[in-house]
Amino acid sequence: MRHLGTIKIKTERLILRKITLADAQAFYEILTDKAVLEYLAGIPEYTGVEMTVDYISNKLSKKYENPDFYDWGIEEKSTHKFIGRICVYKQEDDRRMANLVWYISPSTRGKGYMTEAAKAVINKLQEIGFERIEAFANVDNISSHRVMEKAGMQYEGTLRSYDLRRDDTLYDAKMYSIIKKKKSKIKE
Repeated sequence: MRHLGTIKIKTERLILRKITLADAQAFYEILTDKAVLEYLAGIPEYTGVEMTVDYISNKLSKKYENPDFYDWGIEEKSTHKFIGRICVYKQEDDRRMANLVWYISPSTRGKGYMTEAAKAVINKLQEIGFERIEAFANVDNISSHRVMEKAGMQYEGTLRSYDLRRDDTLYDAKMYSIIKKKKSKIKE
């Protein structure tokens, strides 16, 4: 592995970069949107923007110092607006595996931004040395399934009672992955 940390990635319409304090309000609005929270588990209930400020300044900023930490804010190039997040949720260097998670502002859904971000992150992680990139989503989260498919991931199966909802009940999740293509050796 050649860890690079959360480096800036530019795509046709997006800038993927570290999340900063300037993003706090937009980040908070995303984290409290009912459409986002419907499928987002494992985060606390944000009751004010100061919680987002605290998270960015006291947790994220320290994690960004680690060269093996990958967490990008998604910025729309044309407006410079923070519209979402894509990060490595879990990684296992010895298995060369990374698990992605993402969410995006409902006002920007349906424009292909999440697929564009996922493709760019998958490419970057494969360059670093990850060979298996995976993601999962609630079986009811059709939008995330489509993003995974459009990003080149393949459906592997449904994991029963895999993760917790915000109401502390378990949900089934569809697992997708993409495997780095091996360079073929030419025989002489």
